[in-house]
Amino acid sequence: MTTLILDEKEYVDKILSEGALHPSRIYLFLGLYARYLYHEKELRKTKIIKALDAFMEENYPRYNPVDWGLNLEKYAGKASRYPLCQCRGIWLTKEELDTISGIHDKVLERLAFTLLCLAKFNNFRNPLNNNWVNSSNGEIYSMACINTTAAEKDLKLGRLREMGLIEHARKIDNLSVQVLFTVPEGTQKLFVSDFRKLGYEWRLYQGENYIRCAGCGILVKNTNGRRRFCKECGEQANKEKSRERMKKIRAEEK
Repeated sequence: MTTLILDEKEYVDKILSEGALHPSRIYLFLGLYARYLYHEKELRKTKIIKALDAFMEENYPRYNPVDWGLNLEKYAGKASRYPLCQCRGIWLTKEELDTISGIHDKVLERLAFTLLCLAKFNNFRNPLNNNWVNSSNGEIYSMACINTTAAEKDLKLGRLREMGLIEHARKIDNLSVQVLFTVPEGTQKLFVSDFRKLGYEWRLYQGENYIRCAGCGILVKNTNGRRRFCKECGEQANKEKSRERMKKIRAEEK
């Protein structure tokens, strides 16, 4: 799943209040938290390192200050570079969406939709971005919900280029892609605020049967017409129900 976060301040606030952080995201969080402490709390390097250290001591069971010292210093040293991004979502225009619909290939449509969302988000972060997407192919295709081989990934991007919808960077070692079909002054049609499953966002827009999980909000296919949760949240909900049933049984036995 993508590590792209639209509202970085909201994300940091949520982790600090709930204390729940997946181990795979610890490096991402520390970088964000260091910037949060610098720009929101006006702390400087020494105090930022202390705050990062305190967070790790409290929330990371395998934390060893000796092993992490250089990392914490690195994050604290880079904290001043950029303020936290606070993006609630991006608007796509009718003209942009019509261009994607005109591709008439479901897989390429999801890919073009994903690239458009990423380009407009990058424009939000940097007004001088000019519609460029610098995410890796793996991350792009993951968000687009497309499973394919490495060779096919390049071929699909090549087809969008042949249609005049994207362009590659001129430098051979630069894998960035520029989206050419943005119409920022067009008629606002679709607001996208969740980048986890952009391919499913497109499918939902096209009228396919997808719902937002009642637990975490991620899009999932509504396979039986009654689905409310994604797999993970469904398992958690079942555990909660089981605990409630056991409490009721024990209360009745007393």
